[in-house]
Amino acid sequence: MTKSRIKRLILLLVLLVFSSVFMAGCGQQSTQDADGDSETGDRSEAVDSTATLDKIYAFYDKVQLGQTKAEVDTALGVTAKEPMTDVFQYTDANGNGVMIGLSSVFSQDGSSKVVFNKSVEGLEAYLITLPDDKRVTDEQAQSITEGMTYEETKAKLGGDGYELSSTQGFEGKPEIDRVWMKKGISMITVKFSGPDGTDVAKTIVDF
Repeated sequence: MTKSRIKRLILLLVLLVFSSVFMAGCGQQSTQDADGDSETGDRSEAVDSTATLDKIYAFYDKVQLGQTKAEVDTALGVTAKEPMTDVFQYTDANGNGVMIGLSSVFSQDGSSKVVFNKSVEGLEAYLITLPDDKRVTDEQAQSITEGMTYEETKAKLGGDGYELSSTQGFEGKPEIDRVWMKKGISMITVKFSGPDGTDVAKTIVDF
């Protein structure tokens, strides 16, 4: 197996783990809503707020691709859990979290393990409670095609979207996954990456 194929296999495995964690969170939240949890109504107003979103991303943004685990530990100031080898979950006192994947593939010396992927956790609770005016329609979602720039996508969907994860690409530019919510827990996610400072839609999942 070539080195390039090994790199892609590592990346695929970690992304699958991150995706399953995010969707599990969405499913758990939707089940609580369906069961009529008495706290849901009270929690919705608090969750659906700019302040809450700012806290989520303030924690997430402390992690940068290329950092060592020691640097992440210092930046976040909390103890990580390791659900699988070289994958770590950090959660602050407010329940905001970030998951990281480590690999030596992207380190400068080829031996030190550094962050090549980071994924935000806790965002699903916020997304579930978004009001209708912050969601996109099926028609808007279906208008997005591969090759569109991020600016074109924002214009079509009427907003920036929410970053789910950032992964070090093999071309040297990070690949960023963003989500826009539709009705219920339905959503459109788009992976952006591109040369020369552009961000171009590469992979689109609409469900």
